[in-house]
Amino acid sequence: MTIALITPPQSEPLSLDDIKLHLRIDHDHEDALLVDVLKAARQYCEHASGQKLITQAWRQYETVFPHDRAISLLVAPVQSVAAVTAFDRDGNPSVLGVDDFTFQSRWDPQAITIGHDLDPSIAANGFEVDLVAGMGDMSTDVPDTLKRAILLLVAHWYEFRGAVSPQDQPVSIPAGFETMVRPWKGPKL
Repeated sequence: MTIALITPPQSEPLSLDDIKLHLRIDHDHEDALLVDVLKAARQYCEHASGQKLITQAWRQYETVFPHDRAISLLVAPVQSVAAVTAFDRDGNPSVLGVDDFTFQSRWDPQAITIGHDLDPSIAANGFEVDLVAGMGDMSTDVPDTLKRAILLLVAHWYEFRGAVSPQDQPVSIPAGFETMVRPWKGPKL
């Protein structure tokens, strides 16, 4: 099982103005830095919480046909399953029809189940599952607790930006961050 980002979010859960207001910055000299720090903080928050915040597309690769016909999805929350492609012994793709699988949106973790009518040999070389994930398209879809966690990271990383090179970040996580993201963590696979 592995995943790859196909289409990143088209926006961030906070605006540059939100960040500058939080940091009490009234100049434009560091806008590019702040945008980069915001993106990194969102990515870290997504990783720590196990939740994708703004709508984005992912592809999950499965190498074997699951014995129980269930594929646990590695990103959350999944809004929809865009496509499921199976690869036969020769590597030929077959896009599964909507009757060939079921998206289990209420399972924890979310999953797809492969129909019993589907011959396992059609996926002898595994599956690709294309997913749309995220809490929504807009910043208003993201819970305030997770936005506050991002602000904590941005402020902390901005404050210590000269002490540690960007390649070595994050060196430390501010107090309170883990407490804010803990309720959003899903089960571990």
